[in-house]
Amino acid sequence: MIPMELSPDTVLIFDRDENLFVLESFVHATNWIEAIDVDEGEYTAACSPDGGVLALTAPEGPEGSVVLARTGSVDLGDLEGRVARYWRRHQAGQPPRGPQQTARFLIEREGLVQVRVTGSVTRPGGPVWS
Repeated sequence: MIPMELSPDTVLIFDRDENLFVLESFVHATNWIEAIDVDEGEYTAACSPDGGVLALTAPEGPEGSVVLARTGSVDLGDLEGRVARYWRRHQAGQPPRGPQQTARFLIEREGLVQVRVTGSVTRPGGPVWS
């Protein structure tokens, strides 16, 4: 089986509880994320699968829009550490995978439909919940 190619705009977002969200593009990410959550620091990191550091901001405050931008920095070590913690916490018993493999795994597993722990399902193209 040939692994799927990730879009260069694929986004990995981590929250305070070390949940990992994978979104297929910046547009999907900024449409899904709520400014109030960004404003309150719910998300601890946003990265591209190759370790590119992304800035997630809500410049208009909690009622405004969300902006996601490339910073020009790369921190693959930080991303790899976050992904490793994700595997230990949320995929116990499974062999750990790197950032790109994890993004592909979550996208393929969920078919780009988010299934939350509560059982609710969002529309296709939304985030993949870990």
